[in-house]
Amino acid sequence: MRGSFATEVQLLSDVAKAFAESLDLEETLMSILKSLDTHLKLQRGTISLLDPDSETINIKVAHGLSERSKSQGRYKVGEGITGRVVQTGEAIIVPDIAKDPRFLHRTKSRDTAGGKKIAFFCVPIRLENRTVGTLSVDQQAGRSDDFDARLRLLNIISTMVAQAIKLNKLVESERATLRDENVRLRRELKTRFDVHNMVGKSNTMQEVYRLIEQVADSNATVLIRGETGTGKDLVAHAIHYYSLRSDKPFVKVNCTALPETLLESELFGHEKGAFTGAIERKPGRFERANSGTIFLDEIGDFPPSLQVKLLRVIQFREFERVGGTETIKANVRVLVATHKNLEEQIKTEHFREDLYYRINVFPIYLPPLRERKDDIMLLADHFLEKYAQENGKRITRISTPAIEMLTRYHWPGNIRELENCIERAVLLCEDDVIRSEQLPPSLQMIDKGDTAVKPSFVETIANKERELIVDALKKCSGQQRKAAQELGITERILGYKIHKYGIFPKYI
Repeated sequence: MRGSFATEVQLLSDVAKAFAESLDLEETLMSILKSLDTHLKLQRGTISLLDPDSETINIKVAHGLSERSKSQGRYKVGEGITGRVVQTGEAIIVPDIAKDPRFLHRTKSRDTAGGKKIAFFCVPIRLENRTVGTLSVDQQAGRSDDFDARLRLLNIISTMVAQAIKLNKLVESERATLRDENVRLRRELKTRFDVHNMVGKSNTMQEVYRLIEQVADSNATVLIRGETGTGKDLVAHAIHYYSLRSDKPFVKVNCTALPETLLESELFGHEKGAFTGAIERKPGRFERANSGTIFLDEIGDFPPSLQVKLLRVIQFREFERVGGTETIKANVRVLVATHKNLEEQIKTEHFREDLYYRINVFPIYLPPLRERKDDIMLLADHFLEKYAQENGKRITRISTPAIEMLTRYHWPGNIRELENCIERAVLLCEDDVIRSEQLPPSLQMIDKGDTAVKPSFVETIANKERELIVDALKKCSGQQRKAAQELGITERILGYKIHKYGIFPKYI
């Protein structure tokens, strides 16, 4: 073999370096062929891989061949020298391709009529005891060439190529897994935030669902209004996952969670050196939401000093990073939400009037829970099922007195407060029924006549007794004898209590 031991070491070093520099298979294999050309002065080199489905061998990368010649280098297993090497798993050396009938000259890239002697080497690429392809090189041959030494070197390199193929398969498998996981998660999110899966059947919520479906496919800016805890973020998610941008990013920004000094950088990004600590360029939330949706929660708390810049982004879909001069286009759908009275804020000059009209293109109002009483028990049952499952408990229902407490309460914290209330009750519950005493103290202070008066001790005991009797009758389908046995009292005493508390077993 031409070249010294040092040349071979340098060649192997360069091949190893090709592995470290890229995970892209084609790029790695091309670097290997270039290293062979640099150190061995080959005229042509190819790496061909077997397609197990079609049982054809195709050139994956080539050095010294045109694209046309590369496309013509296709062989069946057992066909020509390349096909024979794949079939047998044994290397083949052809000292002079002009004198060997096995050489098919399919790529038509060699001039064998010029009197120059061309030697051809083809070694198998083996992976997990299978031949998956070949490494082929040809060079002008001389009388002193050591073909065996060259073959040994090519076999070493083919082993390294096999590892590159194996690594690529692992990377592709991991990428495919991540892609599938991403698709699955997006499908779950779309299902979770589907309008038809949102809880609430009241007339006011039906109107909310109708508005979401009307605006979702447009690019209109949506202003979602409602008290804290009414589910404004769920509406924003539903609009995004119901839209044509559903497979693009959804980026949420809570305008109250970031100080004014950081909010501008978070939204619009910054250039390296824009301020102390800006050690590198950082893209902002608007850039990360490109082609998708950005949701600005609590827009009523947006700093007045940044409102002009936000107005420009919404109106002209462009901005500059902090410390930068390049104008960046923002193909972003903007959704905003607030619990504040923006009209009052305009009067006090805390909110710009022009920004208000720009975001108030399509308003959606979420009613507080006290205005949608019909939905309270639907939501309570939904949260009961959710947290019972999460905590491994078999809780099947909510007792009648507990239901009365839930429906009488005014819910200043809205759905968020109701969810926390049911989660607490599930954690406290030791049997299959949520009872009134497991509800928070704030609910237990509510009385039918006066919401400000806390029940007396006697009333609390009476409520508990009535609750146990109602539960027993429900469990026994209204049969008083079985209910008395369930409670461990006589049927006569049970009859007395039923009369005392005004319970009607027939309607339970």
